[in-house]
Amino acid sequence: MRRMRFILSSLIAWLFFFYNFERLSPSIDLTGIAYLFVPIVAILIIIVPLGRRAPLLGVLLVSLVSFLALKILGSQEWASPLPLTIIEMGVIGVTVALARQVGSGLEEFEQVVAHITIGQSGRFSESFSSGQIEMYRELKRARHYERPVTMMAVGMSEGSIQVALDRMVQETQRAMMKQYVLSTIASTLCDELEDYNLITRHNDHFLVLLPEVKGDDVEAFVEQLQRAMQEQLGVNLQIGLASFPDDAVTFDGLVATAINRMGKKKFVELMGQILHFQEQGGSPE
Repeated sequence: MRRMRFILSSLIAWLFFFYNFERLSPSIDLTGIAYLFVPIVAILIIIVPLGRRAPLLGVLLVSLVSFLALKILGSQEWASPLPLTIIEMGVIGVTVALARQVGSGLEEFEQVVAHITIGQSGRFSESFSSGQIEMYRELKRARHYERPVTMMAVGMSEGSIQVALDRMVQETQRAMMKQYVLSTIASTLCDELEDYNLITRHNDHFLVLLPEVKGDDVEAFVEQLQRAMQEQLGVNLQIGLASFPDDAVTFDGLVATAINRMGKKKFVELMGQILHFQEQGGSPE
């Protein structure tokens, strides 16, 4: 954001300097076409994606050719001295470069915001109240046709997120990082799971319904998902499984069992860390 503020300030300062350029010398008399063309080309580059994604040389060439074509069409403007035309072309070049930087910065910011909002797939429901409706319907189908279905609770290990910040901003940074990690987990789930699997967010974890899958058959997928998250973020997932009808026969029962087992894994991991710490301390001789 600091870089973005600097670039935007530079563009504003440059345009301010340009519109006061004639005050430097009475002999400088820029054309009206230049005063109109410079802000228009800056706005187009910032707004139109092609203007900031195309090669800089190509955008600059198109801008200069368009400017010269406008000067030719306005025959009176074309009569301006050659040195002033060169100055105007230089101004356009600097404006194009700064506007591209501003446009690229805004595009990156939009992508980050879109990523944090966790809106990657139509199979993912941000609201648990809306997501559980589809899951409950799928569970009714499994109960009616006596087919297996597995509920999977997916969370993240808090201890795997290492944040080194000053004390005043640590909580804010941790909340942003947590949201980003949850967003990445949602994206990975959507990529790794089949289209007929259902995903929803429940508090700080996710619930995934796997139709036609028994609890014993999901271990390979769990390992694959763990590897994917380790490679992308270095985050350890906590996963609890509950199968119908072995573990529960109702939707609420499946959810509670999966979440409970996910919590037990967190407890086991914590106890393991405590025991490891005690072993490191050594026993008295």
